[in-house]
Amino acid sequence: MPEISDWSDIEAQLQENKDLLEEIEQRFLQVRRDSLKQTELQTQQEQIRAQIQNISSDRSDKNKNQKIRRKPNPRNELSTSSPHKEELLKQLEKVGEQLEQIEADLESRLLSWSSFREPFWQIVRFGGIGVIIGVILRSCAN
Repeated sequence: MPEISDWSDIEAQLQENKDLLEEIEQRFLQVRRDSLKQTELQTQQEQIRAQIQNISSDRSDKNKNQKIRRKPNPRNELSTSSPHKEELLKQLEKVGEQLEQIEADLESRLLSWSSFREPFWQIVRFGGIGVIIGVILRSCAN
């Protein structure tokens, strides 16, 4: 029959496992939410790039269709399409920054000290034992 202290150890382990499971569930929900947001932002980024491309191609078509032989005035051209293009470029930059932030969030939780702690100490422990055994064997061989 297990003693009372054994029951408290089991209860403590169960609580720890419940906490870990809750943390994993929260992380899963965050990853799923961020993945959906990332896909949304990538689609939005592609749409903005397409709009910028359309503005650029429309402007070049206008230049080709001009029959006036004088030089086109770059100020007039910039004033008609540039504000919209500048706005799109700002939106594109903002979406890019949001994508970078989401990618950083996705990667940051996957790579943390707690995930490397156990393997790190295993390497230190067994690497140290290996070095000690190597030194002992070398001294015995001499």
